[in-house]
Amino acid sequence: MKFQRLPRLVLPLYLLSCCLALPMSRSLSVEASRAGQGPKRLVIALDGVPYASMAELRAEGHFRRFHDPARQVSTFPSITSPAMVEILHAPDSPGYEDHFYDRENNRLVGGIQGRLRGGSFIKGTWREQFDYHAPAFKGALGYVAAPVGAMVLAQLDLAGFKKAFQKSTASEFIGYIGETDSLAHLGGKEAQKSFLRTLDRTLEELIAESGGQLEVEMFSDHGNDFTKYRKVDLNQPIRQAGFIIDKSLKQAKSVVLPKYGLIGCGVLFTAPENRAALAETCAAVNGIDFAAYREAGTKTGADCEAIMIINRRGRARLRREQDRFSYDLSSGDPLELGAVVASLRERGVMDAAGFASSAEWLKATRDHQYVDPLRRIFDGLTAHVHTLADVIVSCEDGWFIGNQFFDTVTHLCATHGNLRRGETEGFAISTRQQLDSVVRGYQLSGLFELERVLHAEAYFGNSDGHCQFGRALAQVASQR
Repeated sequence: MKFQRLPRLVLPLYLLSCCLALPMSRSLSVEASRAGQGPKRLVIALDGVPYASMAELRAEGHFRRFHDPARQVSTFPSITSPAMVEILHAPDSPGYEDHFYDRENNRLVGGIQGRLRGGSFIKGTWREQFDYHAPAFKGALGYVAAPVGAMVLAQLDLAGFKKAFQKSTASEFIGYIGETDSLAHLGGKEAQKSFLRTLDRTLEELIAESGGQLEVEMFSDHGNDFTKYRKVDLNQPIRQAGFIIDKSLKQAKSVVLPKYGLIGCGVLFTAPENRAALAETCAAVNGIDFAAYREAGTKTGADCEAIMIINRRGRARLRREQDRFSYDLSSGDPLELGAVVASLRERGVMDAAGFASSAEWLKATRDHQYVDPLRRIFDGLTAHVHTLADVIVSCEDGWFIGNQFFDTVTHLCATHGNLRRGETEGFAISTRQQLDSVVRGYQLSGLFELERVLHAEAYFGNSDGHCQFGRALAQVASQR
């Protein structure tokens, strides 16, 4: 019991020692920008803020300068790297997460050590396109002193962002605040909303400093579902089925299952001939909603033509022809889309072969528990990452797959990753335009003119954030 409490003390002690050891080379106060100077347009990417929370805050009277928020439909898996690659139109991520399987070198790479060192976590990735991104180590340390550590680090992240913005002389600025996701995971809904109220006050200050000229647009990469969680045990059933879980594909029955964080999905790598049997095994495990895999003999990437979906409700074959999709039932109805298919046929937008356009599928499923499911499942197995999974599993709400260390030192309050609405839907909001009620991630680049904003003027994340620990802690205490 004492051992389990010890990690929770690490971050406060670490940050406090930094505050005592590092010289106070700069004042904690930031000189305000004079009206008419600095950026006239600000775009903020927030990690893991669900649409529902932003809608609630708007109803409470916050973010009143903004138009109504839109539901931003994330990728599947609904996790940060694929989602940000889609939103920013960035080059493919090396893996689905920071800890990933590298097929070319046949080994697992990345993880907590990579975050603590920085390096490739930011450089050469989509993260480098932002004018502000916090140092890599902060997000990892939040987990070992939860939830207070995550709350303090969120305030440090906001302070770093504000300082970077006020120093900027560019006309446009884009910043990424990642601690909102840690707050959801470790602190829960109210902790995240409390921080967002602070963000609202900060934005009011920045708009006032600009003389009312600053335009602000915000979005999140995915949602978070706030509920009680249990861990899915995939390892034992996979081994019982005759597979070997390993860090590389050494043998014919080898399976690699990277685990980083605590999320509502899992990506598995194996030999192509194992996909169907591995998916069958995973789909039968308690807590797994469904398993998906590329059908044997189909092409990879954008040319992939067929994907199989399996769960306890049945199985279906998804097909794609350019930007048209079909949902062919083999038995049962695994994604519960039978009524949607009937509606598409009745409306005359589905052809004789069962195909309907991507736009029609979105229109028909925007209020379904699986929003825009066919396109997102295809993308999950064919796009956004360099090393594509052979099998992807989506957890039921209230279940997660995760790293044993994080599971030991923290209590999970929310997560994301699966195909369902709560973990999928982020938000998009603007002071200058009213967005449609539902937008796909890739549409944000055009709507928010991100190709103009992503100039990466400078990287300010390594400024003296540690020395602001006292102020951040005081801010957290005032919110409790």
